[in-house]
Amino acid sequence: MENNFFPVFLNMQNKKVLIIGAGKIAFRKAETLLSYGAKIKVIAKDIKEEKFKELENIELSLEDFKEDMLENVFMVIAATDDFTFNKYIFNLCDKKNILTNNITSKTEMNCRFSSIYENDEYQIAISAKGDPKKSKTLKEKISKLFND
Repeated sequence: MENNFFPVFLNMQNKKVLIIGAGKIAFRKAETLLSYGAKIKVIAKDIKEEKFKELENIELSLEDFKEDMLENVFMVIAATDDFTFNKYIFNLCDKKNILTNNITSKTEMNCRFSSIYENDEYQIAISAKGDPKKSKTLKEKISKLFND
């Protein structure tokens, strides 16, 4: 059964976020979180997305994950291409009440990223229950509605 997610807006200013993995999806999530003021640490065995090296205000570390890295972390993004490892990360974090997004599962997570439409008057979060293509399509329709 798919999780029943409650839509909520979070103040991410100065919140510690650990991203495990350094591929394209991890990069997009890091960019988004940075734009909302999160303090981000990225750990990975290797950097698959070279654009990570251009980001400012992140800590980038080539190392293996250790459970003590979860201390004082507000959110974790399990962004490796290993389904089993990402599930392991989620299970650890869930026991510690840490918000966790898992890029390889729609159910083994306790938070999901929305597509965001913003203008001077509105901030609209769009979710198609884990289907990013549908969210993007709806975001484009909303943008047209506001003549952006």
